[in-house]
Formats: sequence, C-alpha cells, structure tokens
Amino acid sequence: MLVFIMVTSFFIMFLLGYLLAVPIFGMSFAELSQLLSGQGAAQQTQIIKYFQIIQTVGLFVVPPFVAVSFFSDNPSKYLGFSSHPRGWTIVTVVLLIWMAVPFINFLTWVNQEIHLPETFGPLEDWLMSREESARELTSRFLKADNIPMLLVNVLMVGVLPAVGEELVFRGLIQKLMIRWTRNVHLGIVIAAFLFSAMHVQFYGLLPRMFLGMLFGYLLLWSGSIWLPIVGHFVNNTSAVVYYYLWHDEVAFSSQHFEAMGRQLPAVAFSVVMILLSCWIVYMNEKRLKG
Repeated sequence: MLVFIMVTSFFIMFLLGYLLAVPIFGMSFAELSQLLSGQGAAQQTQIIKYFQIIQTVGLFVVPPFVAVSFFSDNPSKYLGFSSHPRGWTIVTVVLLIWMAVPFINFLTWVNQEIHLPETFGPLEDWLMSREESARELTSRFLKADNIPMLLVNVLMVGVLPAVGEELVFRGLIQKLMIRWTRNVHLGIVIAAFLFSAMHVQFYGLLPRMFLGMLFGYLLLWSGSIWLPIVGHFVNNTSAVVYYYLWHDEVAFSSQHFEAMGRQLPAVAFSVVMILLSCWIVYMNEKRLKG
C-alpha cells in the first residue's frame, strides 16, 4: 500500500508540477520539454531543481501522512512527531554528525575498494559511470551564486529529504521491518539498507547505510522522529553550506577529507566520539522517559 501511495503521489505531483512550471517559468510546454531534454544549460539547472523539489515532496513528504492515516488513529504519534527530545540531545546529535565525518569517509573509502568479479565487469562500469554522473549533477545542484540560491539548495537538499526520507524509512518502513522480523536491530538494519539502496549509488552504499542505522537508533532511543530529521538535515545541509563557502577549493578539500578517511588516528577518534555521543543521547532520553 505504501509503494502504491508513493507512486500515485509522485505522478500526481509531477503532473501538477509540470502544469505549474509553464506560468512559473514563463514558457510554453514545448520550450519546457526542450529544456528537460538538455537544451539551455543555465535554465535547465533551475528546471531540474524545481522538479527535484516536486519529486521529493510527491515521493517522500506526502505519502507517509496519507499512508499512516489508513492504519492509525493518531498519525502524529505514530510517525513520532508528538515526542520532543531535550535541547541538549539535539545539540549532541548535531555534534555527532560532524564528529562522524572521518568514519563516514573511511566507509566511503572501503566501499570504493570493493570490486565486483570480472564476470560482472559491465555492471561495475555502469555503476561507476552512474556514480560519476551523480557527482556531476550534485555539483551543478550545489552551485549557488547568491543567498537566495543557497536557500533553495538548503530546501532541496537539506530540508525536504530530511523530513520526507526519515518519515518514509524511519517513521514507516523501520517500524514495519521491526514488526515483521520481531527483532529491533534487524529491522533497523533492513530499513537502513533500503534507505541506502534507494539512492542507487553502489559506491556510497556503506556510508549511507551507516547513517541510516544511526538515524534508526536515534528514533528507537528517543521515540521522536525529530532526532533523525535533525541528523539528516545537518548532514545534508553541512555539505550544501560548505560547497557554497568553499566551492573554488572543493576539489582540494574533497581530497583532504578522503585522505582523512584513511588516517587511523582520525578514524579511531571519530569512532570514539560516535560511541560517546550515542551513549549521551541514549542516557538523556532514558532519563527523560524515566
């Protein structure tokens, strides 16, 4: 039912978005189709950003509220909105995401070192080409010349995915997986894997899965969807703001961060801080519930 609602919502939102794009961008359907087909690079990026926002709202933000209304008398409580974490817990989650960067980079490096057997050579080539295409598209998305464009990027990359994806994968799918498997930890791992696989980027599978598991345990410990949303938002928005401030040096800095993921002291420190931060969140929320 959830998949059906997501697909239906996506097509309805895409149709409405397509119809509204004509007056919003002041062009005909033919001109809009030309832009979507690759003509007019500058305005094409604006169009793609517009449809990316429409897609996220239709595929992730709207469906959870529709789906949960069918099997819960209290959608807000079921999704985890009614439980509010402490302020210090939120601060800890923000620091946790930042402290996790070296370990996430380490997982990225490990992921990139995984190679498929020679038999699957064509598949690996396709995965690598898709990864490169995604990297180029992300660079186009994150480029912003002014504050308004930065705010659009924060909305598109930070706010909407944080809310929508957490509602779908933590608010709904994780709970369903826990119920079906009758195992809290297995349910969190399955939901995290599905969350990572949804991005269809093999060479980012491990770091995204780790983040999915981290967000899953934040929901488990607090009972609040706000903590996973905050963590997801901080992770995505930090990249957006960083790119905006230092986009001219992003190639050099990316190499620096990648190198950090191969430095054992930095990774070890990151792991210690992750464990400490998780323990603080767990104890804070345990005291709050107690």
